[in-house]
Amino acid sequence: MSTVISGLPPFRLPIVVEARGVRVRIRPITRADRERVLEGLRQISNETSYHRFFTPRFTPNESQLRYLTEVDGERHVALGAVDAGNPAEPGIGAARYVRLEEDPTVAEAALLVIDRYQRHGVGALLMAALSRHAHDHGVRAFRAYVMQDNDEFLDYLRSLGDARERVHAGVVEIDLPVYTCAEDFPDSVAHERLRWAWQAVNAALETGA
Repeated sequence: MSTVISGLPPFRLPIVVEARGVRVRIRPITRADRERVLEGLRQISNETSYHRFFTPRFTPNESQLRYLTEVDGERHVALGAVDAGNPAEPGIGAARYVRLEEDPTVAEAALLVIDRYQRHGVGALLMAALSRHAHDHGVRAFRAYVMQDNDEFLDYLRSLGDARERVHAGVVEIDLPVYTCAEDFPDSVAHERLRWAWQAVNAALETGA
């Protein structure tokens, strides 16, 4: 059940948020999204696949597809973004977290935006929505695993502040705080570029968009 945190509106999906040139609907992923997920994966480049799945062409088997689309909404949470300006509402990105069994206040998180929708702010909106859901449900830190050569995404994660890193065989394990609102970010130019996404998500929750 959603709760109000620090006076923020309850986290309820779906919401519609304007990114840069894209009208984005964010909602839970369900088993009904199997074909939408498969189609999105077909559209990602080898580079995007490598950085997200550590393989240049990820094609999920039945077990992996169930993992991606059949989640319990508590330990394993998956949010999808669709292009709300397209009548077919194609999938354009996804974000998920899975709580660690040994410490449920920490969750392994992952983010994917298909190539043609990258650099529009879709990933930032998904991260903001995932953070709101996580914090409202007791998660206080995200853990991500990123290829060491994925400099751009690592720079983005580090810009979120207070990152703790460990490197294992070319993979960076990075822990990040879970932010609920724009005001949580420390003052910096990098954070100014991120605050809009948290502001947009909370504004959409406030209005019930």
